[in-house]
Amino acid sequence: MKWALKLWFIILPFVLPTFVEAWGYDAHRRINYSASRQLKGSLGQFLKNNSAPLKWYAVAPDYNKNIDSEEYHRHFIDADYYDKYPFTNIPKKYEDLISLYGEEKVRKYGIAPWTINQTCDRIIDLLKKNRLDEAVYNMSALGHYISDLHMPLHTVINYNGQFSGNDGIHKRWERSLVNEYIKKIKPVGEIEEIDDPWEFSMKIVKESFKLHHLILEADTKARKLLTREQAKMLNSYDALSFEKPYLDVLYNETGDLLKDRMGRAVMRIASLWNYCWEQAGSPNLK
Repeated sequence: MKWALKLWFIILPFVLPTFVEAWGYDAHRRINYSASRQLKGSLGQFLKNNSAPLKWYAVAPDYNKNIDSEEYHRHFIDADYYDKYPFTNIPKKYEDLISLYGEEKVRKYGIAPWTINQTCDRIIDLLKKNRLDEAVYNMSALGHYISDLHMPLHTVINYNGQFSGNDGIHKRWERSLVNEYIKKIKPVGEIEEIDDPWEFSMKIVKESFKLHHLILEADTKARKLLTREQAKMLNSYDALSFEKPYLDVLYNETGDLLKDRMGRAVMRIASLWNYCWEQAGSPNLK
């Protein structure tokens, strides 16, 4: 496994730019890197020593969508499909979720909180067994999934504004806006005590869900600067020559929200890494 991870680390920078989605290639790397600098003690030193792979592997889950048919639905949860806010009726056990909604629907509407819980269990087991290269890889993936849940549009059925006349907002907010304006990520909050990764994930889901309408409202306002044809072109992955004024309005309306969500993701990732280490018995990581 160690040689495979090293090979993956070498080829990753060359293959990822074509495939990356979610917060974007650079943003996921920067969030994970910042998280690796937030803890003290032996775990903090271990994370700093492994800050490079934690950063580079951060985008592997997006690449894996192209080679693993099970990967796509791990990055989000359309929580308002499963239940009404505050989502108290969403079952904690994955088996109960499948029983209620069926596997096809669950795949369609996302399983991020259960993926996070499962990834934590895997990290704990790897730390106990001193399989540290594999632990680092999975810790990086965990950071990716947590980051994705901090993006409000990863928690709603209307994830791309397709039901509200905001088609294309997903990519413009989480990638174009970040690439244009976010030069530095400032951590927000403190290291949190975690009792249950699933409950912790659902707390983030509720938090993000309550914010998604602010993004849609800002997009509606920003679109007024565009012609009808230009607005249609927002729903693409192309860099658009006319989008700067649109992005300016979007940033003026939601820039603080964007920085807050990315900053909170940093501290939540570090908190979950700390949880996994403690659950593994706080091993000496050398």
